[in-house]
Amino acid sequence: MRVKTEEKRQAIIEIAKEAFFNQGFEKTSMSYISQQLGGSKATLYNYFSSKDEIFYAVMESSATEQIANAFHSLNQAKDIRSSMLEFGINYLDSILTPEIMAIHRMVMAEAGKSELGKKFYEKGPKQGWDNVCRFLASRIASNELRVDIEPWHAAMQFKGLLEAELVMPYSLGAIGKPSAKRIREIVESAVDAFLKLNQ
Repeated sequence: MRVKTEEKRQAIIEIAKEAFFNQGFEKTSMSYISQQLGGSKATLYNYFSSKDEIFYAVMESSATEQIANAFHSLNQAKDIRSSMLEFGINYLDSILTPEIMAIHRMVMAEAGKSELGKKFYEKGPKQGWDNVCRFLASRIASNELRVDIEPWHAAMQFKGLLEAELVMPYSLGAIGKPSAKRIREIVESAVDAFLKLNQ
């Protein structure tokens, strides 16, 4: 019975994902999802209490595991440059995908209308960058980085350096996904600039 329940939940997520990506968050209703599922709204509410909750489940299933793995690739055992390079490459490789950008666009479109943007930030990006913050704090404590810099400020500074050249043009459809070689070049430049400023 548990397997069937999980299969049904996954079916709802897949139907909702397609609806969100094709119609946007606002135009997708619980009624529409239940119709596509071939069941009643009551069945849908047995699994999810709201459209927002389904959206968070879609977000978690849409390559966010790969993003989470990128944040967890920061290795305290490696030297700081190697660890930041590995993280930066994994991070850009995971966010520069059609699914992640589609989710980002939906959240931005809804951000001024509901709590969706705030909740998305707290459940996703904030948690990931908190991990970077902890990594940098440990490197500040070991005197590998300036002791006078705030870890969160340093994390946001690094985020800006990583994203500056690629994320906006990719999100607007102005460029396709860069090659692995180009991503590595940009990450190397970002890491070296960050370390030059903060060591």
